[in-house]
Amino acid sequence: MKNSMKKLLALALCLAMVLALAACGEEPAPETEAPAPGTEEPTGGILTADEDVYMAALGDFYEVYQQAFEAETLSERWALMAVAEAKFLESGVASPMYTAGGCYAMSRNAFRSSGYISWMGDRVYYDQMVLTNEIITNEDYAALEDMWYELAGTGTYSDSAREYLAGKGYTFADTAVTTFDRVGTTWDILSDGDFHDDASFIDYLYQYDSESVQQPRLATDYTVSEDGLTYTFTIREGVEWVDSQGRKVADLVADDWVAGAQHLADTGASAIDNLNGVVVGVAEYLSGEITDFSEVGIKALDDHTLQYTLVDECPYFMSMISDTAFLPMSRSYYLSQGGVFGIAEYDAATASSTYLYGTDQDHIAYCGPYLCTNVTDKNSINYVLNESYWNAENVAIKSVQFIYDDGSDVTREYNDFLNGTGTTIALDTAQLEMAKNDGNFDKYCHVAPNVMNIFLMWSNLNRQTYANIADGACASEKTDEQKEVSRAALQNQNFRLAVGYSINRAKYIEQSLGTDLSTVCLRNGYVPGTFVSLEEDVTIDINGTETTFPAGTFYGEIVQAQVTADGYPFKVWDEETMSSDGFDGWYSPENAQAALALAVEELAAMGYEVSAENPVVLDYPYSAYNETATNQAVVLKTSIEEASGGLIQIALIECQDATENLNTWFNTTSGSEYNYDLGGLGGIGGDFGDPETYLDGLLPYGDGFNNQKMGLW
Repeated sequence: MKNSMKKLLALALCLAMVLALAACGEEPAPETEAPAPGTEEPTGGILTADEDVYMAALGDFYEVYQQAFEAETLSERWALMAVAEAKFLESGVASPMYTAGGCYAMSRNAFRSSGYISWMGDRVYYDQMVLTNEIITNEDYAALEDMWYELAGTGTYSDSAREYLAGKGYTFADTAVTTFDRVGTTWDILSDGDFHDDASFIDYLYQYDSESVQQPRLATDYTVSEDGLTYTFTIREGVEWVDSQGRKVADLVADDWVAGAQHLADTGASAIDNLNGVVVGVAEYLSGEITDFSEVGIKALDDHTLQYTLVDECPYFMSMISDTAFLPMSRSYYLSQGGVFGIAEYDAATASSTYLYGTDQDHIAYCGPYLCTNVTDKNSINYVLNESYWNAENVAIKSVQFIYDDGSDVTREYNDFLNGTGTTIALDTAQLEMAKNDGNFDKYCHVAPNVMNIFLMWSNLNRQTYANIADGACASEKTDEQKEVSRAALQNQNFRLAVGYSINRAKYIEQSLGTDLSTVCLRNGYVPGTFVSLEEDVTIDINGTETTFPAGTFYGEIVQAQVTADGYPFKVWDEETMSSDGFDGWYSPENAQAALALAVEELAAMGYEVSAENPVVLDYPYSAYNETATNQAVVLKTSIEEASGGLIQIALIECQDATENLNTWFNTTSGSEYNYDLGGLGGIGGDFGDPETYLDGLLPYGDGFNNQKMGLW
């Protein structure tokens, strides 16, 4: 199991964080200091320490999840992880909402041509994209989809797709024109998950192609030791690091992966979770037990031989290779930009004006297919082909042009797509109506398949901020008494479940995708139910009963078995469709009222009255500048208030632009700065082919990338 960082480490790393997507610890202010603007001091009767709040809500999950790593087989581990997920869902800390996909779409990008792997879904690797100048008809798109399923794994799909499209009269683009809605807060890929792009600028050891097959990139080969603990990669020779103008700054060598891993650890970014407890010495380096990174199991044996030594055998290790944690960084270039190595040294250096690395696109080194030559916030971003790229002659898209669009004008987005801006467009209800009116629906629209990403509605369990820290916007109008009652309520399991049972998810999705597809993208669990299936028969304890799950049992079936055994009424898995998607297994006003009745009794015992005269008021920030988001906010408010009989009131907090919206949660440095009671609807996807890739996000002490969404660490 990946070792949890100690709280002391979380505190230290918090100072180095740029964005709250990764490990970050508590920063309790001394009693003599005034609270930061927009924050409130906690009051009596409510848990205030992050650890206490977490364990009260997710202690059962954490206990079972730890047990999973003591399993003797991989299948037993997966079964116990499913049990752990059941405990998480039963906590009500987050309500599963929907996944990406399941919508009407139009595309110029041939089905899955830009990369695909099941646990990450469709990739956007422009260098291998089959992109047409014309919008692909739904008939031809369906043919390409059938072709993919027939040819996946043969190495012939992209060429066959191109041949098919050419035969149908399509022409091919070598420039992709698409949109962006924000520029990341840093260009240092390894310090922050908020980077604008990564695969375009720095290549991977191996990368998944359009057929879900790993292809060698910066590595040309690898071997695995007999005990499964040592992976040795041969690094491609002749690869160069260049600057944003294409000028050589260094040769690529195996040591660049050592430098990249240490920098990742020094920054405390979320991607370090994929090395922590997996690679020898990483956990000890993070905790401060060792300070010499040469003791970590990432070695450059020579300029072109890279070696990883694992703590334990990790059967899914190669599926992790196409992740940020395994990206190189030019050591010499980093040092030339004021970079330093060491956790404490990094913290100090980033406060200095001499630290330039990652400050913009001109202060990183590139070894991927593209260079970024221009960034103008709220205007444009431009990529051009890296002529020094080792595989430049085979790069399909020679340049990428990003045009700013904050999504507020859906008519503009639709018309721009028709005129050539965008590789794919997912249609909201307004755009769907436009497509039906102008005849494009019947000709071009297809239903995009669901992907692995999951969007959840999070409860802020320890809210301390009531106006955006960054800009003072989105201020709560709750009274101090209402703030106290809502904090107590959100720390109550039955209350959280009542909220989850009250959300009419189908009606919510209907606002964006229309009535026809209102349930297609609904997801009822955290890890996709079909993410893995047992490789052998497994017997585990389900509430005192030895229960055997045969080989082939899907992960979601085991989650449902535990939920059912625990007596909870929500549905995670559908036996008929063999899926956790496509139905609403949570919405039930009857169940909401039953759970709320229990919560009201429990809150009364704490001295908090919840009644029609004194409802629990929950703040929900929403994008007031976006019609779809506004309609969804109204559905959320209406369904919760109706199902709760008015005992829960949703206060809709208007965000006037995208920045204000992101400042309520995304552009923050710790969970204590999250400015909502309900929110955090950011997509979570897999980084490798094991449920751990999702569940690690729930670990305590700032280790979990979802901690901040709960208002913790």
